[in-house]
Amino acid sequence: MSRASRRALAAVLALAAWGAGTVVGWVVGLPATAGAALAVGRAHAAFEPALDGSQPIFVLVLGSDARAGTPVDRGLADSIHILGIDPAKGRATLLGFPRDAWVPLATGGTGKINAAMPVGGPEAMVRTVEALTGIRLDYWALTGFSGLKRAVDEIGGLEVDLPTTIVGYDTTYPAGRQRLAGRDALQVARTRKSLANGDFGRSEHQGLLMIAALAQFRAEFEEDPTRLFAWLGAGLRHVRTTLSIEELVRLAFTASRVDPARVTNVVVPGSIGSAGGISIVNLSPSAQALYRDLARDGYIAPGAAARLGA
Repeated sequence: MSRASRRALAAVLALAAWGAGTVVGWVVGLPATAGAALAVGRAHAAFEPALDGSQPIFVLVLGSDARAGTPVDRGLADSIHILGIDPAKGRATLLGFPRDAWVPLATGGTGKINAAMPVGGPEAMVRTVEALTGIRLDYWALTGFSGLKRAVDEIGGLEVDLPTTIVGYDTTYPAGRQRLAGRDALQVARTRKSLANGDFGRSEHQGLLMIAALAQFRAEFEEDPTRLFAWLGAGLRHVRTTLSIEELVRLAFTASRVDPARVTNVVVPGSIGSAGGISIVNLSPSAQALYRDLARDGYIAPGAAARLGA
């Protein structure tokens, strides 16, 4: 396959993944020194997931906070979500984890969940999340947030319906529907200190923005198919992966069949605590019910957290 063909297929992957509401296409763009906008890998190198619609697919989607000079896969995991896809029914769930969640780490000891990546990369995050949830992950996807502003600006902004007013670092975003420029989308995705529920609210807002990206792409493409090219350009410049092109494309189109109206946005429940003088999040034992529900078919129904006691 030619290099041009590979780049075209990689762009299709980014578009479809973004269209599925994942960070794969949402927090687009690693630092320029990283050489890739998106890194994708199998969670277990020797296991090839079924992409024929017969089984749910689980992707650990990570956003790195790496700054210039730090490899993107050695930054702290600023955004942590399991994307569960139920391809048979065209629905999905984003299960977000507060980055300060205090959990056993695959790299040793107990610490904040986001601390596994600087030591062991995405693979350590996979092992940590699998041990925590009991969910066998199929893939991991890693991006950095530094390119998000550019990507959102390239598609003309992101239309979002904010459920509450958000006081960002230097701008206040009122509740309601509005179109966010790149810098504003980044502030909404990263703000937590002004939120009543802090880390939990930030994770919820990240999921909200991902779903908004899916809904916007679907609406724009139906109205004007040429918008495809704007999203392709913003979606991916380069991809780094050990997957075959064929597997990438199958994964992309599995994700692209998800209806944005059938994507639930759930954050693992917990409470604020402290350990060794630092602020942490203690995850609720009732979260185990959410993990079991998600593991069954890749989907958690709206309101399930309350029903399951989580």
